[in-house]
Amino acid sequence: MRSFSEFDAALPPDLVRQAGADRLRSLATWAYLLLRPGMEFVRQRSNFILGWRAAAAAGAAVAEGAAAGAVGRGGVPPLGSWMILPDLTSPATQTVLPSNDALYGAAHVELDRLGPLVVHVPANLDDRYFSVAVMDAHFNNVARIGPRWTGNAATDHLLVPPGWHGQAPAGMPVIHSPTVSACLYNRMLVGYAGGDIGRVRQWQAGLALTQLRHYGEAQPVLDAVDTAPFVHPGLNTLTDGLEYLRTGLDHLARNPLVTEAGWLSAMIASAGFGQDAAPALRAAVEEGIGEATRMLDATLTSWPRRDGWMLPDARLGLPNPDVLKSAAFQQFQIGSNDISESAYYFTDTDAACQPLDGSGGAVHVLRFPGDRLPPAEPGGYWSLTMYDERSLLVANPIGRYATRPERPGFVRDPDGGATITLAPALPGGIPEANWLPAPAGRFRLGLRVYYPGPAVADGSWSPPAVIRR
Repeated sequence: MRSFSEFDAALPPDLVRQAGADRLRSLATWAYLLLRPGMEFVRQRSNFILGWRAAAAAGAAVAEGAAAGAVGRGGVPPLGSWMILPDLTSPATQTVLPSNDALYGAAHVELDRLGPLVVHVPANLDDRYFSVAVMDAHFNNVARIGPRWTGNAATDHLLVPPGWHGQAPAGMPVIHSPTVSACLYNRMLVGYAGGDIGRVRQWQAGLALTQLRHYGEAQPVLDAVDTAPFVHPGLNTLTDGLEYLRTGLDHLARNPLVTEAGWLSAMIASAGFGQDAAPALRAAVEEGIGEATRMLDATLTSWPRRDGWMLPDARLGLPNPDVLKSAAFQQFQIGSNDISESAYYFTDTDAACQPLDGSGGAVHVLRFPGDRLPPAEPGGYWSLTMYDERSLLVANPIGRYATRPERPGFVRDPDGGATITLAPALPGGIPEANWLPAPAGRFRLGLRVYYPGPAVADGSWSPPAVIRR
């Protein structure tokens, strides 16, 4: 390394070219990381539109592929409409690390096309958990509607684009989206009582989005938005790094990041990734993205753990100056709530730091002592979900993909704790309700805590290690 005071203003042409390639490679690395959350949004929105169209044309939910489970209604525009999934997630669901305790709904909106929207949420069925999360175009949480935040009564909120200075209906709270593209995610807990899923479906049918310009009309009709700019059929399998960056930069131009990230956005925009794909540019981009993906993989591999469990980060789901960590977690789990709403723990190793593996009928146990139960506050709950190596739900003969202690027949431990047995087949002497079927191979567990207590946020609580018997 030369001293800081030295410089060379007479480099030969080949070193100037090499320095230019180095610059492009470095910018491509950080562009990929910066754009990753937004590109997940772009991909999800495209799949939403394509799934809506396919389901509307078929008159039934999409059965397979990236949009498996999607529904749609003929003659109704997809952007600005709720897509309410009719069933709980299953092994056919292609979204990684899905929850299986709640019915889901989603909506994508373009506020510069649709204008302000009234978000109507019906009154709660009872005092059960539900949420409507409003997220910006980079999957940062903007607002939350649910019992903990807005109570159990029916609510109306006005969702407005950046820079809006209009007049909201009297008494209606305003949600200011920092980006013109936004999405809304709904979850409502489905109880174990017979017919409860039907009650949740009926409640979700009352969710509504109404353009402010049509608010108050007897039968408001949603204005159609041209979806062509938002559809990218090949994005799920895209391997062209330059095209990835161009698509991401287009999205960033419409949906700028927070001011604090402006310097990095401007530097990346100056790189010239939108120019003709000269061989040197393409080579630098591919090398830079290769470095970025290695950084992502290393970040997930070395994520802070305790007793084998990946620990939640208090900044996830919020604007985050740690570009690498934010990109890594969005790759691992898309569109997460922030920690005030829910906390997520994942593990794929046991107490001996060995991979969780059900091969040969191996039995594993997760026991929460009575004084170490997941700290969900009133109105919240916790649940454990089983995934395979690909982070998808595991098919099993009894169709059980997740469990929680409210399951009928679940037997608590003498100290009030909870023990869940993880095995491909039900071991003898174990209550069936305490069994979560595992695959005959490697697997991963996900623990969700909704309305987590302070011990989650401050890191003093974490799940106990999984024990192999």
